[in-house]
Amino acid sequence: MRVRELNRNEWEQVAMMIHASTNAWYQSNLNRSIFDEDDSSGCLIFPEIYEALDPDCCLVAEDEDGSMMGSCFYHPRETHVSLGIMNAHPDHAGRGVAATLLAEVVRRAGNLPVRLVSSCMNLDSFSLYTRAGFTPGELYQDMYIPSGKVLPETPEGGERVREASAEDIEAMVDLEEEVSGIRRTKDFQFFIRNDQKIWKTLVIEGLNKTIEGFLGSVSHPGTTMLGPGVMRSETAALALIHAQLVGMGGHQPVFLVPARSTNLVSSLYQWGARNCELHVAQARGAVTPPRGITMPTFMPETS
Repeated sequence: MRVRELNRNEWEQVAMMIHASTNAWYQSNLNRSIFDEDDSSGCLIFPEIYEALDPDCCLVAEDEDGSMMGSCFYHPRETHVSLGIMNAHPDHAGRGVAATLLAEVVRRAGNLPVRLVSSCMNLDSFSLYTRAGFTPGELYQDMYIPSGKVLPETPEGGERVREASAEDIEAMVDLEEEVSGIRRTKDFQFFIRNDQKIWKTLVIEGLNKTIEGFLGSVSHPGTTMLGPGVMRSETAALALIHAQLVGMGGHQPVFLVPARSTNLVSSLYQWGARNCELHVAQARGAVTPPRGITMPTFMPETS
């Protein structure tokens, strides 16, 4: 197979492949779909957003006859390279497509660590990365609160939550470096600029007006999620989650929370939250264990 960069006229083809391969796995293994079964247009969010955020950072594998076999987005950042959504077309399963694409991303990363968040329920995916030298780290519970559940009153610290502005970006970048050892300035600039009108970013201030945490969200026909988020404490995380959920009334966003954050998880259960999947952070290269709360997301997958 040949690996090359995605062309602009192939966005719809990649969206259809992401739609088909992802739904096929979920239907076969978890008896449910992730994307609208009859409409792949929502998956255009991946090439549209990722090419706006990181131009020319999608690899495709093609067969000798020119047919597309798979695709993989990746995100170079100051401190690391993040691996985005990886897909192999069902017609080419078992031919090493994902392994070939992964090897090229690792090669392009050079000496930078490569990071990703992968499903614990997809053992083929989990094994792909551990075979390639990735080490599992933080375990996350994918949670959601069923529509119709009434949220409780604003939790502690909620009165200090506000919408983020461009003046907060430097403090947000520094906070993430303090908590998880990575920097991704361009992401926060992208969210707060919000040219696509699909992002919302909140911060929580401490009593001394310092930023104690932030949490983003995306609302789009292709995905509705909370994240990315970084907080110094579980109290800050709970207040930010509450504020985002209140602002997304009528939607049922998924959000990832660290399984080790027992007080946070317990409070979310009390709100009526349910688990829908498990994910694990994996990294190839040196990483800093989290010194606070991290909440990754699948749009964009840049942590």
